Amino acid sequence: MVRRGLLILMVLIGMIGVTAAQSGGQFCMRAFEDRNSSGTLDAGEPLITRGISVNLLDSQNVTIASALLDQSPTAAQGVVCFQQLPAGQYTMTITSADYTATTPTTMTTALADGDLPIVMEFGGRRAAALATVAPTASASGTLDRDSMARIVISALGTLVVVTGMLVLGVLIYALVFRQRKQPIPDAMDPRRTTGSMSAVRARDTSEIPKV
Repeated sequence: MVRRGLLILMVLIGMIGVTAAQSGGQFCMRAFEDRNSSGTLDAGEPLITRGISVNLLDSQNVTIASALLDQSPTAAQGVVCFQQLPAGQYTMTITSADYTATTPTTMTTALADGDLPIVMEFGGRRAAALATVAPTASASGTLDRDSMARIVISALGTLVVVTGMLVLGVLIYALVFRQRKQPIPDAMDPRRTTGSMSAVRARDTSEIPKV
């Protein structure tokens, strides 16, 4: 009888402990690596298991609990949970030095006793992966500057060629115009003859005309 009483007592204590553990509300966070920045957990995207800090605030915006994903017993599932929370309004904030958020980092919800856990989804991209994009953009910028330099050089070359052609055209025009402007001999000039013999001036014979 004594042994049976002790066994019943132990079962009752265990039931009380389970009931106490299940009482109150639960506010959880699940983190995933949002490789395509879609804001949702897609097929093939892994869960995040470290590098995230979670704070829990009450309705007065006072921090009442904090947790690191690295130290969570459910870190392998990317989950951090605050359990046995009295009914009320709570806010969860998420920060990370290793991931850049692709989803909201703050969530406010109301918890009731015995409700199913409220889960906040957090998506992030690795900060190192985002940093590798910068050199690519820089290289692209360098290529753009090189292209601009080539365009400027080509434009200058074209300008030199066009200028040379204009100068040459002006010289040719000046020579042709000058030849066309040479003076044309005057037909009425007495010094100019039309026959094959040169003009002969009358000579003075000093003779007295006969009467």
